[in-house]
Amino acid sequence: MNTYLLHHYDAAEADEQQLFGDLLQEQDPIIMDMLNDPETPSRYHTIIRKIRQTLITGA
Repeated sequence: MNTYLLHHYDAAEADEQQLFGDLLQEQDPIIMDMLNDPETPSRYHTIIRKIRQTLITGA
């Protein structure tokens, strides 16, 4: 989650920032499932995609 905070949070719209806050309330196993299978539909798809892309590219 730190990856998103460092690279995307400040530039995100208020609704995406709120959605990130909601994501932090999810149980860890659910978050891990979303990170491991990003094609699984969820309302957090945009944030999960950004986290994964940042982990892959470092930016």
